Amino acid sequence: MFKLQNFLKRYVWDPETTPYFVKVSDLSRSQADNELFFFALMAAILFGMGTFTSITGQAPYGVSKAAAIYCFTVVSAVVLVGTVKTIYAAVYAASAPVIVFFAIFFFGFPEKMALVDELLVLLILLCSIRYMWRIILICRVYSLLPKRAPENPSRRRLF
Repeated sequence: MFKLQNFLKRYVWDPETTPYFVKVSDLSRSQADNELFFFALMAAILFGMGTFTSITGQAPYGVSKAAAIYCFTVVSAVVLVGTVKTIYAAVYAASAPVIVFFAIFFFGFPEKMALVDELLVLLILLCSIRYMWRIILICRVYSLLPKRAPENPSRRRLF
């Protein structure tokens, strides 16, 4: 029988595969690898979609080659974060939510957006700015993290 609690514990709140609530100083290398991989996957998908919408003109601001180039460079940076764990790529990737925040500040939201949607976008942006600080810290201390065996090695991996 399907148990929601076991599913959530395994794929959302598992300290080994999704260690989002584990302090950076307490992470192992395998936990950091899992977190950086999932971050790189989600950010690459998000900014990859931003690249294509900027090229095709489906974005709220229309066609923008500058936005497409920036989104593509952010995709490249998050791929480097996920594979090489370099701090310079993490800092560059961390600039993305800040730039989106300033773009909203200067250009405003699309006219069709409701107030609740605008507040939700701002909340997500602020949370992502905070989370990017965690990504920078993980990349900074990655070489110092201990290599520990997983607590339950018989489990399947997330991907």
